[in-house]
Amino acid sequence: MQGIKWVEVVLVVALLSACATGSSATKDPMAQRVASLVEATTHKATEAQAFVELESLGDDAVPYLIGQLGDERTLPIKQISLVNKAPEAFEGVRHYSPKAVHDALSAVLNQITGKSFEFVYNGSTSAEREADRRQWQDWCAKAYPEKISVCRGA
Repeated sequence: MQGIKWVEVVLVVALLSACATGSSATKDPMAQRVASLVEATTHKATEAQAFVELESLGDDAVPYLIGQLGDERTLPIKQISLVNKAPEAFEGVRHYSPKAVHDALSAVLNQITGKSFEFVYNGSTSAEREADRRQWQDWCAKAYPEKISVCRGA
C-alpha cells in the first residue's frame, strides 16, 4: 500500500509540473503554426514555402509574427520576393535580400499590414532590428490590444 501511495504522489507531481511549465502559447494553434513556419524559414529546403505560408496566414497571424521579431538567426537563402499589392505599384514583385529571420518577417509584416518602421528588409544591424521590433510591438499593442502578450513575444 505504501508503494502505491508513492507512485500516486510521483504521478501527481509530474502532472502538476507539466501543467505549470506548459504555456498558453503551446495550446494556441496560430502560435504553433507561426512558430513552426518561422523554424522552417531557417532551412534551405523549406524557407521559400514557409514565407509564402506565413504571408497567407494574413491579419490573424500579425501579432504572432511580431512576437517572433528579434529572431536574428541567419537565413540560408538571403532573398525573398513578395507580390506588390500597392495600388500605385511600379513593379509587380518586390525583391529583398534579408540576412536574418527578423528582416524577412518584417517584410512579410509590411506586406500584410502595409505598415513599415525601420527598413530592415535587406539586412541591418542588431540595433536597427531591436528598434524595428519595439516599434512593431508598440503598434501591435494598439492594433491588437487583446493580444498584447503575444505581440511582446510572451
